[in-house]
Amino acid sequence: MSRIPKISICIPAYEMHGHGATFLANSFEILRQQTYTDFEVVVADQSNDNSVAETCASFPDLSIRHIWTRDQPRQGSANTNVAIDAAKGEIVKILFQDDFLNGPDALGGIVLAFDDNNVLWCLNGSECTEDGQALIRPMIPQYHSRIQFGKNTVSSPSVLALRRKNAPRFDENLVWLMDVDYYKQCELRFGPPTIIPEFLIVNRIHDGQVSATTGSKLKRQELQYIARKYSTSLGMLDWAHYARRLVKYLR
Repeated sequence: MSRIPKISICIPAYEMHGHGATFLANSFEILRQQTYTDFEVVVADQSNDNSVAETCASFPDLSIRHIWTRDQPRQGSANTNVAIDAAKGEIVKILFQDDFLNGPDALGGIVLAFDDNNVLWCLNGSECTEDGQALIRPMIPQYHSRIQFGKNTVSSPSVLALRRKNAPRFDENLVWLMDVDYYKQCELRFGPPTIIPEFLIVNRIHDGQVSATTGSKLKRQELQYIARKYSTSLGMLDWAHYARRLVKYLR
C-alpha cells in the first residue's frame, strides 16, 4: 500500500453494550477480503473498556490507526469528526462499526466512482441484516432537498463517501438528525450526490441503534434546531414540510 492511501475508512466506535468489538471484528474480516487494498482504517474509540482497542490490535495485517476519544463528547457526531480529521486518504469513507461492506469488490466499486474528477461525494445502495447473514430491504439512495428534516431516503452514513478536501463536519449538536443534516451540508457545499446503485453496504438492525432509542422529545428539539439552522434558506413549502414532521412527534 502507498504511504498515503487512496481511501480512509473512518469508523466511530464504542463498546456498544458489549457488541461493539464483535461487530468491528466482522467488518475487519470483510476488509481483509477486499480486492482493492490501497486503504487505511481510522477507528475513533470512545469505549469505556479495551475491547475495541484489542480488536484493532488483533488485525495487524490491516492498516488500522486506533485513536482514543474518551475525552470527547459521548456522541457519534463528535466521534466521527475525530476520525475524519485524522484521515490521510484522498477519499473518506464513513463506516459505522455495526455495518459492513457487502462483498470483496465493494470498496473498489466506491473508489471507481471517484475516477471521475467531477464526483465530489457519492451515496451507494445498501441492504439490511438482522442476523449478520440474511440480507433484506434493498435500498437505492434518493436524495431530496428537504432531507435535513428527517425523511431519510438515503440510509445510514455508512453509504457515504466523499473527497476529504473541504469535507464538512458533522453537527455535534445533533444525534438523531446527524446523518441527514450532513447530507444537506454536502449538497450545499458540493452540489447533488453521485448515486451508485449497487448494494455495497450492509446495515445491521439491532436494539442499540440510535433510531431505536431516540424519544419524541429529542426528535422535536432537533427538528426545531434544524429549522433555525436553515431558516434563511427555507421557502413556504419547506416550512410546511417541517411543520408536518414536527407534528408527528408532538405526542
